[in-house]
Amino acid sequence: MITKITTRYFKRFASQEFPLAPLSVLAGPNNSGKSTLLQAAMVWNLAMQKWWEKKGPGSRSKAKDRQGAPITRQEFTALPLPSMDQLWTDTHTSLRRDEGKQGAPRPIEITMHGLDKDGESWRFGFEFRYSGPEQIHVKPVADDLPHLETARERISVVYVPPFSGIGVNETRHDRPYQDMLIGQGKGGDILRNLLLEVAESEDDQRWSRLEKVVESVFGYRLLKPVYDGTPFITCQYLKGIPKGRGFGGLAPLDVSTAGSGFHQVLLILAFMLARPSSLILLDEPDAHLHVLLQKQLYDILRSLCHESKGQLVIATHSKVLIDNTSPSQIVSFYREPHTLASDADRDQVREALKRVTSLELLLAGNAPGILYLEGLTDFDLLKAWATVLDHPLQEWFATLPFWQNNHGRNPKEARAHFFALKAVRPEIRAALLLDGDNRDLPAREVGGDGLNVLRWERYEAESYLLHPEALKRFLENETGPLSAQAALTYLREEMPPAFFKSPLESSNFLRSLPASKTLLPEIFKRAELHLPKSNFFMLARQMKKADLPGEISDKLDAIQQVVRPGK
Repeated sequence: MITKITTRYFKRFASQEFPLAPLSVLAGPNNSGKSTLLQAAMVWNLAMQKWWEKKGPGSRSKAKDRQGAPITRQEFTALPLPSMDQLWTDTHTSLRRDEGKQGAPRPIEITMHGLDKDGESWRFGFEFRYSGPEQIHVKPVADDLPHLETARERISVVYVPPFSGIGVNETRHDRPYQDMLIGQGKGGDILRNLLLEVAESEDDQRWSRLEKVVESVFGYRLLKPVYDGTPFITCQYLKGIPKGRGFGGLAPLDVSTAGSGFHQVLLILAFMLARPSSLILLDEPDAHLHVLLQKQLYDILRSLCHESKGQLVIATHSKVLIDNTSPSQIVSFYREPHTLASDADRDQVREALKRVTSLELLLAGNAPGILYLEGLTDFDLLKAWATVLDHPLQEWFATLPFWQNNHGRNPKEARAHFFALKAVRPEIRAALLLDGDNRDLPAREVGGDGLNVLRWERYEAESYLLHPEALKRFLENETGPLSAQAALTYLREEMPPAFFKSPLESSNFLRSLPASKTLLPEIFKRAELHLPKSNFFMLARQMKKADLPGEISDKLDAIQQVVRPGK
């Protein structure tokens, strides 16, 4: 069994260790390194094949020191490369000043670490040196040569790319050409070849196994492929299971006419049965599949691997696969690749895949905290008031602030997002600012674990725009004194006298008044001013410090302690 793969200067990781279990599910966002791990195993496997062929004990090579074997770009079928330097981290093939002797070769190392049947550990690595855009040289790591026979005998790798379509016709291809297509992610282009390999296998049970799985999952009868030397392989199926011999009146259909879900499952099964291996790499096998079919396929894959004593590594975004996998079998690619320790960790990763966007991943990498607000209007009002008050938080608003619009949903949605975000950065903190109409929700049901719940004393943020002098200045600037006077007369009719004596106080009236839906729209209408809610910040920007209660400054202070502590 492979317990881990380590890499140095390979692709996106300058130095990395990837833990593996008998079944490993790789979970994480796009561009987080899942494919790098799969590619490392594929490149290691290709290196073993090419070095053994050209320099191994069975070759005619006379090199006593096990010199490197050349591999050209045309021979490099593990993945498509416009130039061989694309294998190197940051494409630097020579050491930089902070890495050692500047200008010296910067060899890639990919090492498999495993356990034998007796529980003894072993390792075998390959070193890759750059020889130019069209060629590299590969040789075993010298200290690992005693384990050569173990690695050669016990490690075989098969990679199953995501399904990318199937052609109308397919001729028979030799193995090197098939490997090249696989490396290019064109597994569908060799589906018929793989099915033919299964059908022609000396082990009759392979085709029988494939046929039974297709029948149980889809209710189809898969017919044995036919190739008699003509240009194309004939591969058909029946949309049903006939009784007895013959087709039972069902018309044979070419596999290309089936749906993408059928193609995806068939491709995966064909790979596994045509090329039984010790290490099977699946890249997003859940693609194109309904959630129920994802679960069925996952159960089948685990069963096949158990029967063949193979090791399965799956890169996925599937909630179904993650939910049905033990945390100890999940490698999270949020932060550094690591094995999960608990069910809570698994839930966190699942929620992160569902809720956290690529931009949020980028911002979470550096931001100490995140602000949750009920809407964009709240954000714009806070930004305007921070400027009016000359508050330090105005600098945060002026950059790329890390905040999320909760769109007025249940506050528990913000908590769920924050829970997911902690999979990316466990130490991150959060502030959730709620309208006053949420005061009946206990803070303990939402807050805690780094999430600070804040509430406006008034009904909502827009309620703090209700200041007679501020409204007068704004409306006179926008529509003139006469229109402003009509609006202010309406305000005086609707508000209690105490409001005009102490407009900064939060009375019971203001705690129950949804100003953005009732009072403010009517005020602007009386002033003959079209000002939608999204533009209420224009009024906030013209307010003065004297128009704002101390509560607003207090809220900005509390938010700052989360998103810019120590500033």
